[in-house]
Amino acid sequence: MNIDNRIDNEILERVELHFTVDHPKAPTPSLRELIEMVNRMEPGSIKSQTYIMEVNSRFGRSSTTGVAHVYSNTEAAENTVPTYVKDRHVRRGAHSEPVEEDPVEEEPVEEESGDSEADEEGS
Repeated sequence: MNIDNRIDNEILERVELHFTVDHPKAPTPSLRELIEMVNRMEPGSIKSQTYIMEVNSRFGRSSTTGVAHVYSNTEAAENTVPTYVKDRHVRRGAHSEPVEEDPVEEEPVEEESGDSEADEEGS
């Protein structure tokens, strides 16, 4: 990831990052992956206070550009980030930790034998 432009916006208590990500022979990075990249590039940033505002991928190119906002506190993020962006981050699990799915083991179903019916009839 390259940071093309870094703007320190003290009024809104955030840092605005314009970035470029090269991903040869790989799909466009997910929202969660982009947030992790931004957090590695911006010292002191916190995952829950980082929002990807815009992502653009060009057809036929393995390069993606975008804009990220990194807030200094939760209150500033809550008051500034549009609801649709917050909803998108929640829907895609961008601020949650990746969950490893355990394989679900199916319990064997016990079949009823014909003996139970015979016992009821014999009584």
